[in-house]
Amino acid sequence: MPRRKSLTYFVAVNDLEQPPEEQEGLLIEVPQKGGDNPSNREKALDIVSTMWEKGEIDANLFPNGLNAENIFYVPPDSPRLHKSDALNESLPIPPIIQGAQEIIHLTKLQLEVQETTEEAAPYVPIIEAVLSGNRPLNKSEREIARDKKYAKVITKLGEIVASESDYRENCTGNGKLILNAIAWQSQQKVDSNSDSPTQAVDESVSVDDRDF
Repeated sequence: MPRRKSLTYFVAVNDLEQPPEEQEGLLIEVPQKGGDNPSNREKALDIVSTMWEKGEIDANLFPNGLNAENIFYVPPDSPRLHKSDALNESLPIPPIIQGAQEIIHLTKLQLEVQETTEEAAPYVPIIEAVLSGNRPLNKSEREIARDKKYAKVITKLGEIVASESDYRENCTGNGKLILNAIAWQSQQKVDSNSDSPTQAVDESVSVDDRDF
């Protein structure tokens, strides 16, 4: 599985005069490590400013202008999200930032589901034969099934599908505050025309990176 690039995320909030629960914004991906530092903040502002100037986003999106004050850092989310987390209660996270965290983590989970599903695709005939009980496994299938990789991939797929479902069920729903997720488009070359979602993907409710 290819190693993903180091990324830092920010949100460009469109209207700071709106109440926190009504603020919306753009999720900005900066292809750099370092987290919340002046260089990454400047790059995030440059990215969204360029998009705005080129008309790639609504000209009226930032009614009071766009500057560094509109840029908010999105800290990495914890592996599991709990609505009643005591830490979150003592250190409240703005709804739009929490929504950005959820989108980022759900996308990572979705990518892992898809990548692991691709690894498991050659095993589909074996799985179908085992589940149906209609035929014995042939010699080559028996050899594949005995390979340690077979059990490892199937187990991993089950775990990541369960993780995605569990995380989604505990999301706040604040992801809707993100107007446009720019992230992953340039890094993930996914050809939707060639994708053929398997049953494993369908059974997941739908969307850890080593660098986070």
